[in-house]
Amino acid sequence: MFKKMGVYALACALLFAFFIPGIFLFKDVMQSNTTGLKTSGFNTLLIFRIGVLANGNLVYYSTGSAGEAVDAPVATNGSYVGGTALANKIKSFKIGATSISRVEISLVSHDTTFQNIRELINENGTGSDTVLYKNFGALKTAWNLDAFNNDDESVYDVPSTLSFAKMLGMIEYSYSITPYTNLNFWANVQDQINTAVPGLLDRAYLQTYDGGAGNNPGTWQNTLGMKVIPIVWVTNDSKPSQGSTAAQAQEKFANWYSQYAVAGGGYWNDYDIEKMGSSYTSYGSGLTSVFQEKTGESPPVSM
Repeated sequence: MFKKMGVYALACALLFAFFIPGIFLFKDVMQSNTTGLKTSGFNTLLIFRIGVLANGNLVYYSTGSAGEAVDAPVATNGSYVGGTALANKIKSFKIGATSISRVEISLVSHDTTFQNIRELINENGTGSDTVLYKNFGALKTAWNLDAFNNDDESVYDVPSTLSFAKMLGMIEYSYSITPYTNLNFWANVQDQINTAVPGLLDRAYLQTYDGGAGNNPGTWQNTLGMKVIPIVWVTNDSKPSQGSTAAQAQEKFANWYSQYAVAGGGYWNDYDIEKMGSSYTSYGSGLTSVFQEKTGESPPVSM
């Protein structure tokens, strides 16, 4: 279960034969190791996390210079208000010497975000004139975003989830999920979203640590009806027993690939790689050595 700000590194070999090594970033984009993020083989960056307020405005839960939590407004009344420096930093991940080609924003239920989304949709719908539509459209443009990541861990409301996903599809977001429990809910969501808009929900990142430590990727794949990307937590000092070294992670990914032909693998990194003095390169190699060796393919690179 995602409990803190962090960096989430992902590498996925999707069914249509390309790879998405990626990283889940929190703590925050202005402070994390940009060079490490761009040059360690990951090609998907997930920014954790955005919050939706009761009025439909958006905030970025970032971190101040003293380590304090900062709720930074990024979209208000249909306009981007997050500032040029933040926008340029996020857009820079896909510019220059980089392997990143997809940037996602993640929403998680550590606050009232999903309750607010449900109430806003029930009251106003999801039309292009609604503040929810306008704000997510403004954020997509300002940050040059590619996808939205749903990490709902408490509300689990199918009707509003479906309506929200279809709205995001209209704004030209792709859609991914990061479950740790409630398999039947996610299977229902996957089926309904992709029935309504085929291919919109294109990735499932499965938590396999902390609250999701007992998850079996094969079981989730069978029930979801799509390949999953299992996620492990890197070495950390918050819950050391839940962490994996790069070598341990590589072994897990190799076993999951051998047993279940998973779509790839990834990491939850609560600023742990920086804090613990670990190596982005080593963790990236732990992924690419498994999936590229198995297929002989190379991940796409955006220059």
